[in-house]
Amino acid sequence: MSLRICALASGSKGNCIFIGSERTSLLIDAGVSPRRIRKGLEAIGESLPRDIVLTHSHSDHYKYVPALVGSGLRLHYSRAMRRYIDEFDDADGFCGDICIGDITVSPFSVSHDVPCCGYSFYSEGSKVSVVTDLGFMPEKTLEDISDSDAVLLESNYDEAMLVANPNYPGYLKARIAGRRGHLSNAEAAECVAFLAGRGVKNIILGHLSEQNNTPETALRAAGDALCAHGLYGAAKLTAALQNEITEVTEV
Repeated sequence: MSLRICALASGSKGNCIFIGSERTSLLIDAGVSPRRIRKGLEAIGESLPRDIVLTHSHSDHYKYVPALVGSGLRLHYSRAMRRYIDEFDDADGFCGDICIGDITVSPFSVSHDVPCCGYSFYSEGSKVSVVTDLGFMPEKTLEDISDSDAVLLESNYDEAMLVANPNYPGYLKARIAGRRGHLSNAEAAECVAFLAGRGVKNIILGHLSEQNNTPETALRAAGDALCAHGLYGAAKLTAALQNEITEVTEV
């Protein structure tokens, strides 16, 4: 096994994902506290990595990045994000693939209301992709990640729950459902079917809204899509949660 992935936290209140290879480890985002990150890492037998890769500057992904960088971790982010990150305005971001130890990190842009990246990670013939916070899934992106061994994919909201939510004003519902917002369960489910049809064996549904979704609803939509395409059992489906770590997926 060359790559491992574990969602330490995933949802609207904070995100952090662990990626590890035989010799290297890193974090994607730090939207939950360093204490919680360390506790999650300890639970899977890992220590705090030296590197953080940032998807974008929204608080649920970025809030604790400055604290971790201040304690010595190295931050990697797209140059397109630079003006959104005041603390590090003297630093250079990347504009293409980078290598962190024996992991090659390959960023790609996704459609969100601030500059945002998804990532594919490669090591020793294994590939893991992480794609969240996007208003729609381009065909090229879906094609490019379809050779992954594992994919963590956004399945943010159930359309009916979002429409019926009395706590969300109309403009916020429109933002979430728009092309610079988030993927719905229905949109994610079609992606799941495509990926499973191409041979992706491990699919983790992430960034679930606590108010407009449930793990059961997201998993049901994805499972129904697999059945509809004759792919029942073709991929292992898991939901990443806000307050629990996922099992470690090794590929």
